[in-house]
Amino acid sequence: MAQPSGFPSRKRRYRRYAKQPVEKELPKIFFCGDPHGEFAHINEAAIEHRPVAMVILGDLQPPDDLDVVLAPALEVTEIWWIPGNHDTDTEEIYDRLWRNGLVEHNIHGKVVTIAGIKIAGLGGVFRGQIWMPDGEPNYRSAASFVRRSGRSNLWRGGLPRRHRSSIFPSVYDNLATQKADVLVTHEAAGCHKKGFDAIDRLGKALHVKWIFHGHQHEDRDFGLYKGMHVRAVGYRGIVDLQGNDIVEAQIDPRDLLIMQQACDEPAPEVFDTIYSQPVVDFHSYRSPNPYRMDREANRSKRNWNRSQRQDKERDCRKVNEAKSQASQDLPPKKDKYL
Repeated sequence: MAQPSGFPSRKRRYRRYAKQPVEKELPKIFFCGDPHGEFAHINEAAIEHRPVAMVILGDLQPPDDLDVVLAPALEVTEIWWIPGNHDTDTEEIYDRLWRNGLVEHNIHGKVVTIAGIKIAGLGGVFRGQIWMPDGEPNYRSAASFVRRSGRSNLWRGGLPRRHRSSIFPSVYDNLATQKADVLVTHEAAGCHKKGFDAIDRLGKALHVKWIFHGHQHEDRDFGLYKGMHVRAVGYRGIVDLQGNDIVEAQIDPRDLLIMQQACDEPAPEVFDTIYSQPVVDFHSYRSPNPYRMDREANRSKRNWNRSQRQDKERDCRKVNEAKSQASQDLPPKKDKYL
């Protein structure tokens, strides 16, 4: 039976009364920048905002067992974390992280589901002795490193402590086979001047929408980059799942020292009223690192070689100038055929 003219079709009526899509509210998940031994702001933010979970982006360096220093926060929320390069500086720091009640919440090389959001974690840093993208890796896995290392290079019968915060290709490749909504890393993405395109490729393989990273102590929202929203969380800063500041990041003590030296003004002495110690301790912030000392020694050697080379070039220029001046003072040579 033919429909009367002017009567809307069923398809049009369906479209007319179709429900509009409703945006799903994102869960309250916080991402914490490098704490470097300070956890008071994390405990306070957890108690004040009551998030579903908090993810710490490496370089924790807790002064005590992690579940002890974060006990107030654990009463109201979940704590997840990934290691940073400084979390294997000493045995004490290592044990406070890998021998406490939150060791199972280390999501390095894993994908976990928190409040319906799949979060993938890649802790640690790229090191040239293991693998520096985009070059060929020297060791594909921790097992291959242990097999090819002497007994004197092992620590506690396994991987050297320093390389327990190194990124191995086997962990990276295994993570790339999975799917996630968010990628949290210690290393920066390729949009950062000190970042890695390998982080971008991992995010693409995981099909993530967000990347949150620490390490660089720079608080910056890079926006949409290669189809992913990249957020650098600053030193002791906290942001939510949309990149909004919950706790404003602090200035990196190294940058603060540089700014004070640039101004040629002595730094104002700010003391803690309880312990009568400087609030910003530039020495305890970074643990002694023999590899860093070697780099500084090599840098000094390069500077010395450069200065020697410059002195030699300057002496050569003076000798050449003297020769040219002497040749101008001599009478012109006569042609032997004249």
